[in-house]
Amino acid sequence: MKKLVLGAAVLLAALLPGFVIGGEKKPREPFYRRYLVAGNPLDDKILEQEKRVKADPSSADLRNDLGNLLAARRFPKEAREQYETAIKLDRHHFLAPYNLGLLYETTGDAGRAIGAYEKSVDRNRGFPPARFRLGRLYEKRGWRGRAVEQYARALQIDPGMRDPKRNPLVVDTLLLDRVSLENYPRDLAAASMRAEALYADAARLSKVPLDRTLSSGDLLPALSEAPAAGPTPVRVIAPSTAPRRPDPAPIRNAPLLAVPTPEFDYSAPQPTEPPAPALLPTPDPAGGRPPYVGGGFRATPAPTPEN
Repeated sequence: MKKLVLGAAVLLAALLPGFVIGGEKKPREPFYRRYLVAGNPLDDKILEQEKRVKADPSSADLRNDLGNLLAARRFPKEAREQYETAIKLDRHHFLAPYNLGLLYETTGDAGRAIGAYEKSVDRNRGFPPARFRLGRLYEKRGWRGRAVEQYARALQIDPGMRDPKRNPLVVDTLLLDRVSLENYPRDLAAASMRAEALYADAARLSKVPLDRTLSSGDLLPALSEAPAAGPTPVRVIAPSTAPRRPDPAPIRNAPLLAVPTPEFDYSAPQPTEPPAPALLPTPDPAGGRPPYVGGGFRATPAPTPEN
């Protein structure tokens, strides 16, 4: 009889997966693994991340990253399990509930998404993405006051979320004007503080003692803060009396420079003899041409009357 019961137990353990023998449970293969394709970049990353999680199963960061990969591979149930495990492992981990809110929001479960975003904000109140998405879901529910509060805090922490190129969700809200009015007093105060800080001498005023009264010597720079040794600057002092004019005596007694005087000839010009009259050709009495001599005409004396 005992052998029959033992055989039946062994047969049942072989047929039913997960049957406990000796206090150990046979691990089951994850559901998604049968759908992974070798050589697919995303599937290879999932397998590599599985190995990291197996080597350090108590790491919330590794669980969160594996959940991101499974969510990208369209396995929301398995991704949610990894996020929830990360939330339990580290009570300060705020990325896992934020990613869980994204998963719920993608699948259309706005109620659970709000709860996940609120958990992320509660764990890190300075995380603007969770606040902005929480305000967006509040606005869709009609909770305008709560939405404006979350929008305002998100934009106070990160004003760059107003830019649609960085935060496309900002175009969905109709409450941005109310958010600006909500933040106006704080923005004005911050701008005023920045303007006043321009006139503050932080190098001196940040080192004054706080446990006693202050004297004027406390505002003097310390000896250790004196500027490095260098050339001594020249101090210019204005004259108390008018400057004296130079004595003109040396100028009056100075010898005059000898300047050469040009020489001029004032003698009367001497008369010169007029040039000799040019010899003109004399026509031939016979009516012909004058004789040609040596390239010119030879002057012929006029005939004299006979007695």
